[in-house]
Amino acid sequence: MTKVYWRTRKGELIDVDDMDINHLRNTLKMLIRNKIKQVNSQKKRIAMQGDIAQEVADLVELHNISPELTCCCDNDYVCQQCFEE
Repeated sequence: MTKVYWRTRKGELIDVDDMDINHLRNTLKMLIRNKIKQVNSQKKRIAMQGDIAQEVADLVELHNISPELTCCCDNDYVCQQCFEE
């Protein structure tokens, strides 16, 4: 099996097989914290740009609550969601 090394903050390479349990535990916690930071930063980057995009997002949210809230049928027009039912 190939050797896997962990690079410490100081730049030292440590064989993962030689790490004690406390070092492994702290390494795992650090990896989890970094992943959570990465996911949170990606969520912040997604933002609606413009009125139409916000309107579509609002309609999707309303449709998820209750499809009847987004029905736009009238006497002359049957909306697509009612047509599909």
